[in-house]
Parts: sequence; C-alpha cells; structure tokens
Amino acid sequence: MTAFEAAARLGSFRLAAGELGITRSAVSHQVKALEQRLGIQFFRRDARRAELTQAGHIYYPAIREAFDQIETQTRALRPATNDNELTIQVYFTVALKWLIPRLHDFERRYPDMKVRLSTSYFDWDFDEKHVDAGIILARNKSPQHYYRPLFRSLLTPVCAPELMKGPNAIKTPQDLKKHKLLYVYTAEEDWHLWFEAAGVKGLKLSDRLAVDSYILAQEAAVEGRGVAMTIGPFATEEIKMGRLVQPFPLLVPHRHQWQFACNSENRMKPKIKRFEEWLVKQIAADPTLEPYREKGKAK
Repeated sequence: MTAFEAAARLGSFRLAAGELGITRSAVSHQVKALEQRLGIQFFRRDARRAELTQAGHIYYPAIREAFDQIETQTRALRPATNDNELTIQVYFTVALKWLIPRLHDFERRYPDMKVRLSTSYFDWDFDEKHVDAGIILARNKSPQHYYRPLFRSLLTPVCAPELMKGPNAIKTPQDLKKHKLLYVYTAEEDWHLWFEAAGVKGLKLSDRLAVDSYILAQEAAVEGRGVAMTIGPFATEEIKMGRLVQPFPLLVPHRHQWQFACNSENRMKPKIKRFEEWLVKQIAADPTLEPYREKGKAK
C-alpha cells in the first residue's frame, strides 16, 4: 500500500523508490503484488513512466485519505512541537521546482529552525489542521486565515523543441490544433484562459492524457507527447536546458495569485514571521517571477 501511495502521489516509481529508500524494482514488485491481489490494474507502464489508470485515479484519493488520517493520529500522540519546528504546506511542483533549491539559504540564516514540507497536488485549500503555513493559490479564502499575495501566476504553453520543426511545426497558436494539448485535470481553465487571450477558437484538450500536476504535464511535453500549459516559474530550468521551448511570447495572468497563508491567530508567531519575510525576499530576488505589488506602488 505504501509503494502504491508514493508512486501515485509522485507519478513515478523512481521517485517513490527514492522517497521510501528502496529500489525502483521493489516499488514495482509491491505495486504488482497489490494489483494481482485485487485483480485490478492501477498503472499503465511503459519504458519511461507509469501512469495511473482510471481505477488508479479512483483508488488513490481513498488511500491518500487513509494515510492522512494515520498521520493525523500519529501527530496527536506526539508531544507538542516547540517554536523552532515549522511545517509548510506547498504545492508539489512549487516545492520541487522553486522552494527546495532555495531552502538552504533559510537553513543557513536560521540554523536553529527545523522545516518540514507537506506537499500536495491540490494547490488551493489551506490545511490548517496539519501545517503552520502554506504557499497556495487560495481560490476560496477563509476569514479565519491570513493571506499575503506573493507573485502573479502567468500561463504559457511549452513543448519539446522537436515540435517546432517539420510539417506540423508550431508557428502560430492555430498550429496547436495539430498536437495533443496536455493539461492538469484540476485546472482545465488554464488552457481556456490562454485561448481567449490569444484569440484562438475551436481547440480541444486531449481526452487521452490528463495529469494531476504541472510537473507531470511538463515531463510528458519533454518526451514529445504534446504541448503543456505551465505556470511560471515551473518550466524555467527546462527552458534554460533546452528540454522545453516557449513557442509564443504571450503570458496570460491566471485568475488566482500565489499566496502565503496561515491561521490569523498565528501570523505573528516568530517562526511563521521569519519564514514569511524570508519568502518575500526570495521572490523579490528572483528575476523569473513577478512579485505582487499593491496598486499605486512603484514597480
């Protein structure tokens, strides 16, 4: 069960193996044993990746909820944590592509602090029962929570360089009709927002491959399986490395902004205030981001 949960959450047997401290083969064997025991196939396997089947997508949320309940009860049994332990909720792709590479600076500045990351594939609900603060999109704000806008979410398509060549080369937005459009199934609106801004009509999203995170959509795009919609700065490194290209200069603002969130009663706790101020400075120093600024303030 642990191998299935990790592989489903991370979208990769290799990443699951790294997290669990076992081999990729061991993860594969454990998942296969579960499938054989239940008589259900949870993953479609090929040489490069393992994707959840429809049954896998149905089964995973129940397993994830069970693991969350175990973690909740385990936390309840532990002694109260001190003010030097900080648990941050962060969207999986934000953690992997932006936050983790910078955390060494926070650790250097505050060596007495212990940071825990609680990653999620869903980026809009703040889980105040299990974390101290979060970096989320905050679609539905709660009056019990404190929010601080961090940076704008700018949408843009990305694809493998090979899709820019040949008879079906992508040169104009209309050329997207010739290719599979990859998307995050919890954020189908992303493509529609970009289509509207680009003046494109009649394009449909792929009905064969939908994923639950931007990083999986990008990886599928790297492999040439279609064009993915991404939010900066998720694809910055892949574009620098030449694994992905941005076929159009059009950047379209998302309907929501990335926010720092915490319980209003806790916002002035030193550990939370430290992380919030450090986070804002990191964003201001990143040229790939467009920090939030209040109206009327100079840029």
